[in-house]
Amino acid sequence: MAAKAAIHAFLPDMPLYIQLLHYALSAELTAVMPTIAILLIVGLVTAILQAALQIEDATFSLLPKTIAMIIIALFGGLGALQVFQNLAILFISHAPALVHQSWS
Repeated sequence: MAAKAAIHAFLPDMPLYIQLLHYALSAELTAVMPTIAILLIVGLVTAILQAALQIEDATFSLLPKTIAMIIIALFGGLGALQVFQNLAILFISHAPALVHQSWS
């Protein structure tokens, strides 16, 4: 429930739906950035190896990224599942306040 306090601490003067949108976007970046960084590093290493060894096979560039993505998926997306679970709990707990607030 620390996320509830975090929402009101960052944007105290904004409507609740703006606060939740801000939290959702930051949670999405928190969940996706480690995966993107790992795939970027794998792609960069693969490209350097292809250039150094003069390999022009497209499968060689796709296969390491596919294997890295499967490994990331097996480990639960590097915490992404927990981030999205906390986001869902936060949205569900704020649902009554969203329904009863004025939207203008």
